[in-house]
Formats: sequence, structure tokens, C-alpha cells
Amino acid sequence: MRFIKNKNNIFNLKSKIIFDTNKTINKKIDNIDKTLIPLQDLNKRQKKLKLFKSFLLKHKNNLIKYIHLEVHKTLEESKGEFDYALEFVDYSLSLISNYKFEKRIDHSKKLFFRSSGSVFAITPYNDPLAGMTRKIAPSIASGSPLIMKTSSNCINLCKYFNDNLPKDLKDTIQFLFIKNKDLIDKTVQNKKIKLITFTGSTSVGLKLDNIPTNHLQKKILELGGINYAVIFDNYKLDQVIDEILIRKIKAAGQACSSINKVFVKAELKEEFEKKIKIKVNNLICGDVRGKKQPDFGPVISKFHLNFLTKMEKKSLKTGKLIIKSDNLNDTNNLYPLTIVNVKVNDSVFDNNETFGPLLGISYFKNNNTILNKLSQCNYSLVTYIFTKDKSLQKKFQNFNYGSIGINTTKIQSPSRPTGGNNLSGIGREGGIWGFEEFLTTVNYVGG
Repeated sequence: MRFIKNKNNIFNLKSKIIFDTNKTINKKIDNIDKTLIPLQDLNKRQKKLKLFKSFLLKHKNNLIKYIHLEVHKTLEESKGEFDYALEFVDYSLSLISNYKFEKRIDHSKKLFFRSSGSVFAITPYNDPLAGMTRKIAPSIASGSPLIMKTSSNCINLCKYFNDNLPKDLKDTIQFLFIKNKDLIDKTVQNKKIKLITFTGSTSVGLKLDNIPTNHLQKKILELGGINYAVIFDNYKLDQVIDEILIRKIKAAGQACSSINKVFVKAELKEEFEKKIKIKVNNLICGDVRGKKQPDFGPVISKFHLNFLTKMEKKSLKTGKLIIKSDNLNDTNNLYPLTIVNVKVNDSVFDNNETFGPLLGISYFKNNNTILNKLSQCNYSLVTYIFTKDKSLQKKFQNFNYGSIGINTTKIQSPSRPTGGNNLSGIGREGGIWGFEEFLTTVNYVGG
């Protein structure tokens, strides 16, 4: 439990949490599972989604405050997250208005699309509200009730959400408050849970995937990524550096789409470093609770701060510091944007998802060296490519990444599928593709 005082007002983050037991979890699962059949009615799904949207709008200011103060995002980024969260609901409403849940193959054959069953959703802290709505909206749209567990780092937001949900949504959406992690295994093992959707680290995702059950489940796992960006030439270099920095400090670098390491053509080194130093010198990390907002706030915990400090120290044994942003040192767990020049193959940025404002820069001479390296990456969530060379752009179409940004880092929206391959996950979130993850087919023949 935590209590944070805003300099201008007081907002209570000291929620009284009643943690679930195995008995209460099974009861909650039983409750949502009872609504599985009624939710097949399309009108009921639309009604619940509209009610969900009304709920979000009614509680907009408080939800933004929880994002702002509990996970330490700037006020501007917190407002942006609320708007993004709402987009997932609007997209799901639009999608099911046009989706064909029944398709006739010929005079005696039909194909029906229906819910796969009750869902267990596990969401991260870095986008606490958007992380929930991107799972809730398509789940309800598909006719699937769900039970949700969020990170302990945003437990107060989760509690507020749960306490204020309208009665007509509580039969479809239930929240779990789990202190004993063994209860996550028991939730997965409940035979009424037919689909698991999880966003988080690869290590936790692998554990979830290997929990033994006596029934079959579908899994959507959006896992960690050691995301690379490659600058092959100086095409719009100012704009490219801006995009890389914006993506890197989003949620203080605690985002699955954040860039771990940038490969820069060696001939651009002087120009690149001159520009990035100027831009980073204008960035400030600090306490987000004051009137004057910094560019980004602290990382989520002392543990993660220590991890970043350790990774920085390790990288500087063979690398060289390029630049650090300003640090106001006015609250706990502040880690400035730190950029280190390392080798093309190094032991820090190639093996660890930093998940914070620590960025590696490597310079290369031979394009094939980088192409081979990226093609063999096991953490293939997303990669970003910056070049005016059309032939280079085309080569990346065959790379095994969930998302590839060509001259942009703006790869995400509710209408686009996100997710990774290999150790970065399985399944997709977003768009019609993410929606269909919640569905199964019925092959109806004869009659």
C-alpha cells in the first residue's frame, strides 16, 4: 500500500486490498462463466461495450490521476493513455457492427464464429489502463467474459476500476487480487478458463505456458523484446533521432516497443552524436507530481533502478558513455536517459531487455553484418529501420518480427496487430486479427 501527496492536491493511493483465496477465485470464475451463453447475443455485447465506454468517460479524471501518480507518468502521457484506452473500445464497437459472425459456404454449409470461452487476462503496469481495455474490449466483443489480474504496481488503479464498475459489467468482468503467486497457477488450471492472454516478460510468459492443466487452452502471449533500430543513412536524421528518443522515454523506457539498441552506419557517427547530444541535453527526468512537468518520470521501483544501474556499469566496462540527460533528483527511482556506445555484439544490450531509459549505440560498416544479426534475433517483437533505400526496406519484409517500422516508430494502434515471434510471444492483440484470437469456429453442415 502506498500514499502519495501531490503538491497541489491530495490523491489517496492507499487502497484497502482484500486479497483473493482459491475459494474466492473459483467463485469469481463461476460467476463470469455463467454469462458466456447470454453474451452470444450481439446486442448484449454492444450494450456492454457502450456501458464500458460510458464508465471510462465518467471516471476519466480519476483514472488519469491513478495513471499519473501510481505509475509515475507525466500528466500529458497519462491523458494520452486514457485516450488510447478509449480507442480500443471504439474500435471493438465499430468492428462487431460490421463483422460477419455467420458465413454461408453453400446451401447446406454454414460457418459460425463464437466465443472460445472464459478468459484469464494478465496485464502489465507500464500502460495500466490501456493494457486492460485492449483485452477487455475485444473479449466482450467476442462474447467472452473475463477475469483479470493486473500488476501489483498498479493495484490501486485496479481496485478503483473494480469498485466503480457498473453492476451490469461486473457479471462479465471480474478482478483478481493475488498475493500468493501459486494462485495464478490454480486460476490457469481451472477448467472453465479456455483462453489466457498475457502481456509481460518472456520469463513469466514461459512459466505460464508450462503450467500443467487437465484441459486445453488457447494462449495469447505478448512477451519481451530486445528491440533494435537501424539507421542506414542520414535520411531525415533529425526526425529519426527525435522519434527514437520519444519512443525511448515513453513510460520512462518501460514499454514493450521501446528501443534497446540502435545500429548507426559508421560514416554518420560524428553527425549522429552531435545531434543526439543536443537533443538529450534538453531532456529532463524528475518528479511528475509538480506543476512543472519533466519529460519523463522515475522507473517503477528501486529494484528496477538497481538493475539499470548494474547494466550501465557493466556496459561501460567495454563501452563509452555518449550522453546523459538532466536528472532533477527530486524523487526516488529516477534514472536519466543514458546512452552508451557499445560493440555491435555486446553482452548487455543483446542479452537483456533494459525496459528503462538505458540505450545502446553501435556503429557498423557492413550492411550484411546487421542484416544477419537482426535476422537471427530470438526476441523478435519489433524492429525499426531508417533508410531511403527501397531495396533495403524490401529485404525486411521477410524478417521474422511481429512488427517492422520503416522510417517510423509509430507502429501501434487499436486497428493494427501487435505481438512477437520466437521468444517474444505467440498470438496477436489489436485489429481484426487480435479480435479473432478470442473466437472459435463451428462448422455447421446439413439441415
